[in-house]
Amino acid sequence: MERIDDLGINGLKLIQDDSAFCFGTDSVELANFVLEWKIDKHPHVVDLGAGNGIISVLLAGKKGLRVSAIEIDEAAARLCQRNIELNNLGHLIDVVHCPMQDIVKKKLVDTDKVGIVVSNPPYFKLGAGELKIGAELARHEVAITQRELVQTAASLLSTGGKFFVVYPVDRMAEFLYNCKDARLEPKEIVLLNAPNKPPVLFLLKAIKDAKGGAWVSMRYARNCGMGE
Repeated sequence: MERIDDLGINGLKLIQDDSAFCFGTDSVELANFVLEWKIDKHPHVVDLGAGNGIISVLLAGKKGLRVSAIEIDEAAARLCQRNIELNNLGHLIDVVHCPMQDIVKKKLVDTDKVGIVVSNPPYFKLGAGELKIGAELARHEVAITQRELVQTAASLLSTGGKFFVVYPVDRMAEFLYNCKDARLEPKEIVLLNAPNKPPVLFLLKAIKDAKGGAWVSMRYARNCGMGE
């Protein structure tokens, strides 16, 4: 069953398939987190694991950013393309249907132009978390591991490039370790939590080859969740 959701800004809409992975507050918070930062040169953005295109559509539709939406799942990639067409953003977003690991190896994106990598990746290791039929690739590390994701982001960025991600708090230590190991220096961590509940997710901004030192803050995210 498909539906069209109004995103509530600039007339943007999104087709969603109830039988697949539907976006949650986490994707919206991540897109807004990217756009909080001053973006002078409108760098090329790579959206790793774009799904139905929610983050790509928000970045392009709100600020006119040029985005390559990377998605391994064929049905999700097709839906992402339909959402690009629905919002008349074909001049700003292109869909690349492939495994994330192939982007640099096969030169599917011009890395010289990439200034930002953004990702709302699979949160769960294989065997952990609730397995939802139709959303396995989006929720679980079936096609890519956390370490591979970070290494892919690092390989796309030159010195000074920015990596933005949303991820579960209970895997934060592991994620930060992998970032530092890939020369992606954590610079800002924002803990997300619903009122009167402990943080479940965090937003991270990391910069390639930056000096050490990060700051941590907390913000309320209404109905903070990990998609459906």
